[in-house]
Amino acid sequence: MKRVLVFHPERCLMCLSCVLACQLKALGVEDPRDSISGRKPPQRLSMVLVEGTPWASRCRHCLQAPCAEACISGSIVRDEESSAVLHHPETCVGCGTCQLVCPFHALSRDEKEDCMVKCNLCLEDQTPSCVIACQTGALALSSGDRHAQEKKRNYAKEMTGDRGNG
Repeated sequence: MKRVLVFHPERCLMCLSCVLACQLKALGVEDPRDSISGRKPPQRLSMVLVEGTPWASRCRHCLQAPCAEACISGSIVRDEESSAVLHHPETCVGCGTCQLVCPFHALSRDEKEDCMVKCNLCLEDQTPSCVIACQTGALALSSGDRHAQEKKRNYAKEMTGDRGNG
């Protein structure tokens, strides 16, 4: 089943709990007190303000993923089951081409490992760490079909002026 990470900016408080949870997950740490290793993991998720509105800068797992098309080592591939665009750091040569072509700036360099990193939707877990950490529901996990239906409905509301006439 396709998993889609949905961001609702109107619910975001910019508390950065999602970013912290993502970084702790990358370090393999369950308890934040255990993270005092001195190593700062590379960003897989970041929060930015766009014209005063919070925005989650993250991998969108594009249908036509430019990062996968540009990857010279073939380390970025689409997972058949989840439809997520995954990165395999063990085969990454760290050239950064994927980072250059990503329109969402969703990849970053792991200086210690000399390779690129990106969100993998925490596929090994039922729910991504960032979604669990988000107490306001600004980040949510949706099925691809449900997300597409919601986008169509919202677009229709915009086009009709949301008159509520059904």
